[in-house]
Amino acid sequence: MTWTRAVVDRLRGATSTSGVKLWPLAVVAAVVVLLAVAGALPRWPGLVHLVALPPLELFGDLRLLATEAVSLPVFLILLAAVWTIRVLVLSLLLGGFTPDRLWLAARFYLLLTPVVLVLALLDFAAYAVLYSRLFWPVVGVVAGLGLLLAPVPWLARDPAGRWRLRTGLMRNLRQGLRLAVLLPYGLVLVLLGGLADAGGETVTVLLVPVSALATAVAVRLLAAPAPAHSGRLAAAVAVAAALVAAGFVTTRTVAPAPPAPPRAGSLVLMSGINSSSGNGAIFETEVAALGFDCGQTYYFSYAGPGDGAPQGQARCPIRTGAPYVQADTLRPLGEQVDSFAAQVRELPAPVTVVGHSLGAWVVWHAVATGVAPQVDRVVLLGPFPDSPVGYPPANHDGPGRVAGDALRAMAPLVRELGFHFVPDAPAARELLAQPDRATELYARPLPPEVSALSLPSSADLPLMPGGRRLAGAQDGCPIREAHPDLPVTPAFYREVNRFLAGSPTDPCPPWRDWGAAAARPFGPPAARY
Repeated sequence: MTWTRAVVDRLRGATSTSGVKLWPLAVVAAVVVLLAVAGALPRWPGLVHLVALPPLELFGDLRLLATEAVSLPVFLILLAAVWTIRVLVLSLLLGGFTPDRLWLAARFYLLLTPVVLVLALLDFAAYAVLYSRLFWPVVGVVAGLGLLLAPVPWLARDPAGRWRLRTGLMRNLRQGLRLAVLLPYGLVLVLLGGLADAGGETVTVLLVPVSALATAVAVRLLAAPAPAHSGRLAAAVAVAAALVAAGFVTTRTVAPAPPAPPRAGSLVLMSGINSSSGNGAIFETEVAALGFDCGQTYYFSYAGPGDGAPQGQARCPIRTGAPYVQADTLRPLGEQVDSFAAQVRELPAPVTVVGHSLGAWVVWHAVATGVAPQVDRVVLLGPFPDSPVGYPPANHDGPGRVAGDALRAMAPLVRELGFHFVPDAPAARELLAQPDRATELYARPLPPEVSALSLPSSADLPLMPGGRRLAGAQDGCPIREAHPDLPVTPAFYREVNRFLAGSPTDPCPPWRDWGAAAARPFGPPAARY
């Protein structure tokens, strides 16, 4: 009760002394709801962020514009309109249309817009390329910007009555980033995003006013004087966050997998995009831990049948398949499927295939369409049930034009870092640029005599707006490991050995998916919305 009374007193104090006005938030929330109901705005979980504190509201605006604008001129016009609206709304929230407040709001968004635009484009790229190692840093940077900059406009008035961004920034730093306000507010936003993700379109729209109310309370508290113990609170929160992070890391599954009994037949290992002969995590699979020896092990080649390749990182000699390079993984899907069928045609039965990432799409399509009837068991490692966003071909207008052009501009820079991706390569256009393509691929069922296991990475779950479950495959519990490293984690060996032994998968605790529901609202509008 004492804490509640203190909050109420601070709200009253802010109301009486700061000049803060909240009715603009109600107007913005009403407009967002009306546009969503009319179909002018996509009803994706990120809708609740459009009435949040900066920079999250701007991050939502720019994600929306980058993925929905059909051309660069349309994007620039809408960007100018959104920027103007945000400046006016912030000025009103600060007390009204006065030159000093308008100038402060304009400078604030002038500094913020280029940074947040880059983050929005990187966010789109993470969804387009299905690369969670890019998505999570973007979310982390947005959260850091929020802590650093969200309180600044309400702390920017100096004792002489002048509005200065530097004053607001330094006050925020001295007051411990206003964690007493922003952390509860952030938790509320995460909860609302998770509810929107779980509840669907109608619930999402209904939660927009709730999000606006949470923002109004946060604004009032930011405008009130900071408590005297704000520095100690910031230190305590930092320690608590470090303990939570340490607990998360130390509770990961690290126990080695038990030895597997010898198995008959053949094991085919398929690497994913950006791999090459002998280079890629799937080549490091300890086949003995799955019950196979090197004489039973075959590595799929994206270059087609052949007499083998240098061993590289592979645990066994690469005795079949032609040597392939990174560019071969981007060949047309039909060629990859035919190549797979040719490489498994003469293998001793039963044939077990482990397809990692892109390999999961190839093996599913090959088996489901009947071109590889020799396959008996399929392990889908790090599968993506759909490709959430799309982008038009080069120099063509359409939804995602701006984000697609940015993706093409970033691709050469990414290749310098060792990640070979060409946005308009055949496989990329077939599987990633068309939002419904991967969904259609997995919608074709496997033959009833073929058993399948799906093992996603928990880090990839936010990139699956349609959910992680695949019809026709056993649902393995998400593995707490980064996508590229799935084939070398102990959980992979345990789950696959249970599957090969005919045992059901272990029940997956529901909290394994909670992080995805909380994180998905930070993505761009996806195809299903």
